[in-house]
Amino acid sequence: MGNIILYNGIILTPFKELLDRVLFLKNGKIERIINLNEFNYYRKDYTKGYKEIDVKNNYVAPGFIDVHTHGANNVSAAEGPYEKMAEFKVKHGTVGFLPTFWNTDIEGIIRACKKICKFMKKKNKGSRILGINSEGPYINPAFGAQNTEYAIVPKFEDYSRILEASNGDLKLMTVAPEVEGFEDLIKYLRLNNVTVAINYTEISVDKLYKSIKQGITYIDHIFDGFGSESVATDKWTKPYGMQEELLICDNLITEVIADRYGEHVHPAWLKIIVRCKGIENIILITDSREIAGNPPGVYTLEDGYKAVIKKGYDTIRLEGTGDLAGCIMTMDDAISNMIRHTGISILDAVRMASYNPARAIKVSNRKGEIKEGMDADIAVFDKNINVKLTIIDGDVEYNNL
Repeated sequence: MGNIILYNGIILTPFKELLDRVLFLKNGKIERIINLNEFNYYRKDYTKGYKEIDVKNNYVAPGFIDVHTHGANNVSAAEGPYEKMAEFKVKHGTVGFLPTFWNTDIEGIIRACKKICKFMKKKNKGSRILGINSEGPYINPAFGAQNTEYAIVPKFEDYSRILEASNGDLKLMTVAPEVEGFEDLIKYLRLNNVTVAINYTEISVDKLYKSIKQGITYIDHIFDGFGSESVATDKWTKPYGMQEELLICDNLITEVIADRYGEHVHPAWLKIIVRCKGIENIILITDSREIAGNPPGVYTLEDGYKAVIKKGYDTIRLEGTGDLAGCIMTMDDAISNMIRHTGISILDAVRMASYNPARAIKVSNRKGEIKEGMDADIAVFDKNINVKLTIIDGDVEYNNL
């Protein structure tokens, strides 16, 4: 771990913007932030034992955390090798991520959990794995671009093995409350400190609030994958249903896929989500698939489906049906897209990509914020959100200054 001084930058904590400040990183932690005038006056004393980096008037922010990524750089989150994912993600300012399983069989999930836990014990180059996200297998098979045979009924002998294989590192699991055995499943997940998300479901509003009382606290990519229909209360009135209720439910934090052209969530809906949920309850994700990082073309996904990357787009669609099947988007893209679609500040967008996900997976005591004592995980980028420098645990992992 190197000792680094970052100067000549605009710091986004991300709760406030700090001008004319100098950031000190020491032994893998943020040591302190001081005034530029003080630094210049005592520069010879302050710089002993430190490497100085001029960030050239770029933004200095907490590194991004991607809690929902199915793969990248031709690597599946369920298979690895995770070094390649880590190398790809760090170039886009992502300091930590959760490999996210696409709906797959139990034995495959267990094998993947063991692989990831083994990898997490290493000191790897690039972005770090902070835990595991399992999107399924306890979901409604009627919804989403997935292999329906793997959507199964939860049984203790299965999900207890998933928890055992994850060795305490399962951070998120998406479930559908209508599946048989949901009550016992969610109780077990909560007892084991797993955040429970809702999606791939057609439950009613009443069932939604019952599920919240049972322990659901999180929405897996809002407005994508939900199957419940809205119903008009009268002629010419706007229909209402569970998805509308998600907007106004203060108990739930939500993921958002903010792709380039608003294909997953229309820009108007993104604005409404911001107004209803508030900056503090929104998490930007990539929902990237293993083909992220590839040029336009047709590719075979890990589940056997053919998928198309179209020139100029950051979404993936299934060949033939045209159904959305995730993204090739990166976290810096997500920030840029969210700002452009909604008009929120760069400060707020960075919070959605750093502190908010850190809080959701219970690591905000050490990640997601620039202040003394926090992990030295930093992303430096320009006004167009082009990443110039990524520092993890005080080490420079990517440098394009």
